[in-house]
Amino acid sequence: MDGSEIWHEPYHACYINSILSNKEDIETFPCIPTWLKRVEKIMIQIQETGHAFNGGNLTPGEQFKYDWVKDRLEKPLDEGATFRFIKDTACSIDGRYDKLPKISTKHTFLLRHPHRIALSLRRLQVHCYDHGGDPDDFDLGSGHPVAPWKKLSLDPLYNLWKYVRENIDPNPVVIDTDDLQTHPEKILRKYCEAVGVPFKESYLEWAGSDEIVKSYHGPLEQIIWGREEPCFDAAFLSSSFLPLQSEIPETVPEKCKGYVENIMEGYRVMYETRIRPE
Repeated sequence: MDGSEIWHEPYHACYINSILSNKEDIETFPCIPTWLKRVEKIMIQIQETGHAFNGGNLTPGEQFKYDWVKDRLEKPLDEGATFRFIKDTACSIDGRYDKLPKISTKHTFLLRHPHRIALSLRRLQVHCYDHGGDPDDFDLGSGHPVAPWKKLSLDPLYNLWKYVRENIDPNPVVIDTDDLQTHPEKILRKYCEAVGVPFKESYLEWAGSDEIVKSYHGPLEQIIWGREEPCFDAAFLSSSFLPLQSEIPETVPEKCKGYVENIMEGYRVMYETRIRPE
């Protein structure tokens, strides 16, 4: 969007760093060394051949600590920018709401049906941690850093939404991804109105290139890793809002059901407050 200063998952980088800096936390997740080997392989390759984001705004991931991010987000906007757009994950700020920037904000929550989330997240986790064999054997409810554990609540998104409503804004924006993919213009128009950004038809399409990523603020290694992994191709190479490819699955595999149960109630409550296409 015109005039935007974009930040990509600064708090997620903080969350990952908080785990990697704690030996006990690393030992909690036997899968982490496997993921780190994937990242290390990509970074060695990048050191030898370079990467596409030289000269941009991305920052080495080790810099991302909660206090540092909060301080950066409270600083003035980049020259020429009129607003700051921060995309992040609720699990990354779970229980750390004091690290949110003390600035004027309009929070937006992006919803997916829990069955869609479970199958998508399982696909990502199976890929990242090189899970062999049948994906149905992968327990989505434990053993990885975005499942509930001692430092993560059962439903971080719902908890953050409740915190925002009670402490920051009684009417945060909620968008359901099925609505957005089915009615992109209607939803985006209403979103722009809700956050105070003039809508333009051009926002419905964009260049199918990662060139814009050079202007992002965020963790360098995380962006490069995502770009090199084929599971993110749809995001990096898309040029418009992609239509839905399937109906909501009626059920999920047994080892996904616990995860779904944790987030279903929150989804239903938030869904009733969403922007509607009508």
